[in-house]
Amino acid sequence: MGILAPLFLAGLAGLALPLIFHLVRRTPRGKQQFSSLMFLTPTPPRLTRRSRLDQVLLLLMRLAALALLAFAFARPFLRESSLLSISDLPHRRVAIVLDTSASMQRGDLWQQAMAAANKELDDLAPHDDVALYTFADRVQTVVGFATPDKVTNVPPADLVRQSLSDIKPTWAAGDLGSALAAIAGELAATADVQQKQAQSQLVVISDYQQGSRMEAMQGFEWPEQIRVVPRQLSLQQNSNATLQLLTNSEEEAEAEPRVRVVNAADSSQDQFFVHWHNPQQPQAREGEVAVYVPPGQSRVMKLPRPLTQLLADRVVLRGDSHEFDNAFYVVPPRQQQISLLYWGSDAADDPQGSQYYLRLATSGDSLRQVDVTASDADEAKIAPDAPPQLVVVTQSLTPAQQQALLSDVERGGSLLLVPQDQTAAAVLPQFLPDVELNEPKTTREGDYQLLGEIDFTHPLFQPFANPKYNDFTRIHFWRHRPLKVKAESATSVLARFDNGDPWLLERRTGQGRIWALTSGWQLDDSQLAVSSKFLPLVGSLLDQVAGSTTSLYSTTVNGPVTLPAQRNGDLSIHTPGGDLVVVSPRVEHFRETTEPGIYRAGSGKDEFRFAVNLAASESDTTPLPVEQLEQLGLKLGKSVSRAERLDRIRQERDTELESRQQVWRWLIVGCLSVLILETWWAGRTSRAAQIAPEAVA
Repeated sequence: MGILAPLFLAGLAGLALPLIFHLVRRTPRGKQQFSSLMFLTPTPPRLTRRSRLDQVLLLLMRLAALALLAFAFARPFLRESSLLSISDLPHRRVAIVLDTSASMQRGDLWQQAMAAANKELDDLAPHDDVALYTFADRVQTVVGFATPDKVTNVPPADLVRQSLSDIKPTWAAGDLGSALAAIAGELAATADVQQKQAQSQLVVISDYQQGSRMEAMQGFEWPEQIRVVPRQLSLQQNSNATLQLLTNSEEEAEAEPRVRVVNAADSSQDQFFVHWHNPQQPQAREGEVAVYVPPGQSRVMKLPRPLTQLLADRVVLRGDSHEFDNAFYVVPPRQQQISLLYWGSDAADDPQGSQYYLRLATSGDSLRQVDVTASDADEAKIAPDAPPQLVVVTQSLTPAQQQALLSDVERGGSLLLVPQDQTAAAVLPQFLPDVELNEPKTTREGDYQLLGEIDFTHPLFQPFANPKYNDFTRIHFWRHRPLKVKAESATSVLARFDNGDPWLLERRTGQGRIWALTSGWQLDDSQLAVSSKFLPLVGSLLDQVAGSTTSLYSTTVNGPVTLPAQRNGDLSIHTPGGDLVVVSPRVEHFRETTEPGIYRAGSGKDEFRFAVNLAASESDTTPLPVEQLEQLGLKLGKSVSRAERLDRIRQERDTELESRQQVWRWLIVGCLSVLILETWWAGRTSRAAQIAPEAVA
């Protein structure tokens, strides 16, 4: 016997009323007027221990009527089976979707996620099918659903439980929309193929942060038979802020670095501190700047790099509760040592010569140490075991020296020819076979040439590409060595005078390069050495020889990095975690940027570095209301335990049995019958009581 609505059994308490009414002492029928008591107040009837039940049969019938009525409202039924087993639960296909994005590294979120996943596994029935997926910026199948061709003796829940211990949160940004669309589509497709009637559920365990991308859900038609059970994890302390180093525009290339600090909308803190950080000086906080950022807002501030922090490779924020996004990595400038060999007859301290200004232009750089070695061209030699990175020649060369220089360039060296006169310029055709020297033109005193055509797309002149810096018209060239470049030649003209004569030429020979200037920077030739263009032009030339000291190349986690096109062999890339990745020459893009930090590729002068940072969206950790998922078309379900599902099934079965048996109808009929009998018996008893006094009279 079962009861569908047991609360109505409380109506049995009404059985006490007939008992009370039958115990009340009735007032005597006969009245006798007595003068001394007529002014007293009558005493109401009261129960005493000496009261006796009267009309017991009537009392029993009234109790029976009330009891039948209460049982009828309680809707009893005859239960066929009193207990349900786990095997009676319907078959389910449960996909546990675990968020492994970087925001899951906060606090104890990952421990909560593991506990939630294990709880889902505990609530599975033995015949349920389960799969495990992880997602950040891409979806990964850790344990798939069982298929007929994949039979294993280990229960699926145990496989998933074993795999959970191997999963860790990553540094990638979350893309919840793509994960839901991909897994729901796969679940719907396999259900159609296998003709299964099992219930399909996606149990999504995540912190549901605002920064998680949901664009993929736009226009996606959610399968009707699949329900999403959201398991939203939360922290007691949600304060989180992040920072980003802003890239200056070309007009502000020389401006001080700027940093943007963003505070989450649910943050309880608003005071933060930002400073440059050098791993070699972990305790140094020179130049630290305080910034006030209210919750949900951002602030942009200048953060000058202190001279003692020139090699700092990151900007660090402190003051919030979670440190996973408190560093923004920047490739630090490189300290270079460049060997430069100068072949010329002028002295180092001669202000009329070229060497004097060349030494001035290459000294005083804290990031680039240029070792200038001067030698007279008559005695100059190139040591084969320690060739210079750049050779500057201003005088005539012997055939042996020309051959030595050409061999050095073939091996990858760099040569700058700056003939100081027409005699020294005679060697130019030996290095640039496709040029012809012309006879110098007779000029009047005071005549000069200006640069009229410059290729600002060439790396040598790219620092001057901005209109603010590309004005070379204030530099006068008094004399130059005219030459002609043959058509379809391998020699490129990077700059010309306003009369069309070449000024700067470039030619690649073997693995090296040759540059030639038809007019030098010595004061007899031009004003170049005393102009504002000379220093950056020499710096750009050294950049071409030894690589730039600075690099702003940056990407986000799992973003591709374009590798140098010309590589002679495998490229070794060192990750911030200390791993070594070897990339073959055929690979154009490096995609294993799985963690933030500074990556080093190659070695020596060919080494280049790039910075990898966390995606800015991942720092938006404000919780997303899960109700918004329904607005995107998702079908949400409820999370119930195995016991709750059994109770629900039991209730459904009881309701079905009760509606089929309808015992309450018979109880109502019995109640009415008892009431009719009680009415007849009460009337009969009343009439008998009235006849008895008359007979006595």
